[in-house]
Amino acid sequence: MNYDEVVSQLKTLLAVSLNDDDSNFTRIIPSMFLYADGRIFRDIAFLAQKITQPVQLTANDREFDLPANVRVLRAINVCTPIGPITFTSKRNPLERISVEALDFFWPQASYKPGIPQKYAVLGLSTPFPLPGADIVYQVRVMPTPDKAYQAELLGDIRPDPLAPENPQTFLSVYYPELFIAACMIYGSGYQRDFGAQADDPGRAVSWEAQYGALRQGVMQQVSRMAGAEQETIPAVSST
Repeated sequence: MNYDEVVSQLKTLLAVSLNDDDSNFTRIIPSMFLYADGRIFRDIAFLAQKITQPVQLTANDREFDLPANVRVLRAINVCTPIGPITFTSKRNPLERISVEALDFFWPQASYKPGIPQKYAVLGLSTPFPLPGADIVYQVRVMPTPDKAYQAELLGDIRPDPLAPENPQTFLSVYYPELFIAACMIYGSGYQRDFGAQADDPGRAVSWEAQYGALRQGVMQQVSRMAGAEQETIPAVSST
């Protein structure tokens, strides 16, 4: 599904006239899509999220900034020898430890620079970044690199959300039913159908259940793609 098809379906499900320019509904569409993306990508570890991001370390500098597109850092490989990564490059995996342990074992940054062996994620490189600025984390390695090694970051990214300028996304194309269900949970809040005083207090609960059922099936598919052992989906009760 593309952007227009998703918006049209949501209007139908939320009983918003297709020919009506509802400014309130239009205003919450970006937030609805961010909610759906955020929830789904936190719930399910899609292989499509996982990337290998190259970075270059700086000689005699034990810290570097994590690229803003990497939301979850899973591993770091430092490639040797020095120079561009090629077919013959050797990948040296780094062990992740706590910041406290790293500073305890390697308190002096200038002590015996070499090929990094361990790393720790410090936190934000700029505390309280300005609105609209990228949130960037800082990584510290030990020992301090003695050369400008190329490194590979294995991590998870958050793709750009569905928007008029980004009319198709991974979720809207491959898992549109799950994306619609997540949007409808947020849409129920927009129409104030969460509480006991709402016109339809059961709507949010129904879509929450539908989202949960769809998520189970998607997780099964993702697990098979990742080579994980297939789990048994519990039978849905007819009562």
